[in-house]
Amino acid sequence: MSLQEPVTMKQKASVEEREGVLRQIYHQVLERQPYQFERKKLAGLEKEFIKGKIGIRHFLKSIAVSSIYLESFYEKSSNVKFIENAFKHFLGRSPHDEAEIRECDWLLVEHGVGAMVSALIDSEEYRKVYGSLTVPYWHPHRYESPNDYLENRWLGEEHAGDRGWAIPTLYWHELHLNCTGGTCRPSWTPSSRVRES
Repeated sequence: MSLQEPVTMKQKASVEEREGVLRQIYHQVLERQPYQFERKKLAGLEKEFIKGKIGIRHFLKSIAVSSIYLESFYEKSSNVKFIENAFKHFLGRSPHDEAEIRECDWLLVEHGVGAMVSALIDSEEYRKVYGSLTVPYWHPHRYESPNDYLENRWLGEEHAGDRGWAIPTLYWHELHLNCTGGTCRPSWTPSSRVRES
């Protein structure tokens, strides 16, 4: 995802404005617009959002536990890759370090997807960056380390599944893997190892 301008909803947004916000939410969270058959599954949730009965944060928490999001990002992923994608979708960045991943992994294993995503959306970071009226977006922020910068760059340019569903960006470059194209392979060959030594 390239850096984006924030999309903020007015307190008394019109139906058309709310529909535009909805499109941006799908772009951020699903990395695409829902297919027609998926829209039918989301119809009730969309209707509540369009009518102003629920806000952005409630909509995000609901879509995170929907079959559409779970099938797209959870069921085919390792827990760690899912966590990385959740950071991308709901906080607009990659995880800073393994400590963040471990904390989210514990929540995911012990309490499920809903609790883990709610922890991201209810975090102080989310409140400071997005408040209650701005859709999460990929944005510049303070990097914790050079690796944090690189991981954000790589993850920001990745589309769902580009680098596979198992190994998160945090690890694939440390393991000397090339995961471009959806399959992870060693980025070195035995002959290149011989030449290096």
